[in-house]
Amino acid sequence: MLTAWLLAILAISIAVGAPIAVSLGLTAVGYFLLKGQASFLFLVAQRLFAGCNSFELIAIPLFVLSGDLMLDGAISKALVDLAKSMFGWVRGNLALTTTLGSMLFGAVSGSGPATASAIGSIVAEPMAEEGYPRAYTSAVIAASSPLGSLIPPSILMVVYGAASGASIAKMLMSGIGPGILFGVLFMVYEIHVGRRAQYGSVSPFSLSQFLVALRKGVWALIAPVIILGGIYSGIFTPTEAAAVTVFYSLFVGMVVNRTIKLKNLPSILLRSGVTSGAILFVLGTVAAFGYVITREGIPQQLTIAATSIIKTPIMFLIVSQVILVVAGMLMNGSAAIMLLVPLFLPTVRQYGIDPVYFGGLMVANLSIGMYTPPVAVTSYVASRIAGASFDETNRALVPFLVVSFIAIVILLLVPGIITFLPHYLLD
Repeated sequence: MLTAWLLAILAISIAVGAPIAVSLGLTAVGYFLLKGQASFLFLVAQRLFAGCNSFELIAIPLFVLSGDLMLDGAISKALVDLAKSMFGWVRGNLALTTTLGSMLFGAVSGSGPATASAIGSIVAEPMAEEGYPRAYTSAVIAASSPLGSLIPPSILMVVYGAASGASIAKMLMSGIGPGILFGVLFMVYEIHVGRRAQYGSVSPFSLSQFLVALRKGVWALIAPVIILGGIYSGIFTPTEAAAVTVFYSLFVGMVVNRTIKLKNLPSILLRSGVTSGAILFVLGTVAAFGYVITREGIPQQLTIAATSIIKTPIMFLIVSQVILVVAGMLMNGSAAIMLLVPLFLPTVRQYGIDPVYFGGLMVANLSIGMYTPPVAVTSYVASRIAGASFDETNRALVPFLVVSFIAIVILLLVPGIITFLPHYLLD
């Protein structure tokens, strides 16, 4: 009965439009009030603090700050120019440029909405001038930008590692294969659309233009090399890698490109602080909520129910993917991870599923939620930038969603796409 009351409080809070963090916090408070244990309310604050008080989670504000520094450091245009120099000879090349540019910028920022804003603001008008429909332009931006949530440094991978106890270094590595898979499948579809509709102009491949673009973009490409190379070689931990990336981003913005001045730093730090604070507040309230459901034994009850109904690991994976897609449609990715990992993890272990593999699948599904209504945060950003309505963008996104679900099926059939790099390089 108490479980039903908790679910009712959570559902009503979300239904009336309360932020997910507030909804989870209210549910945790309601638990102690309903049990007549108001004197134990201090545990909510204690668990909220404990949910944020983790060395691994220091990587989140650092990666957010490095992404904001790169965003203000004129890195995104250099990456788009590099991608365009590679695909200029292909019909529909600006769509491919957007996807590859998003993958490259995602390897710097680790944030889907930031990638949508940075890359979209550069490609939207050129695509309109070359005859691309604004709805299609918006859909390309919206679908491509969440690739930054898969390709390291991925904030969602860090959150999953902290929530599950899986190696954060392995989790960061696990996103490379899925990120490339999604990107390649998107580009195959974009080539098909470009040839069929004859979008844009084409120009012969120029090695000299490519080398010039590569020289300008090399500073951005070094950032993921620092992160992955440093972690793989054992020079520093993922958290230390995030700190090194901040100093590197600051150097590129202030010394190399000279687009960041000292007077700009307070606003950049404030923006990063607000973003990081919102993420960590969600993680804290989810930790408090997780304590409540664990105290009631809900994860264990779900594990018993799941294993009695779902008899095989593959059936569990299929059912869990459906749940994750729906969760990604309705809530922030970090909140979904912190909320669902305690529920799923006992069953994952019961079936002997690799937590790194399950984490890669989880983040891939939640990334799809970024451009799936009703929340669809990157769709909102892309619609504003491209000048298309939200409904038009959603209609144009349908083929990208089909491609995305094909990618999920491939990941289910070929687990090595997720697990090969982390286990080969780090075991």
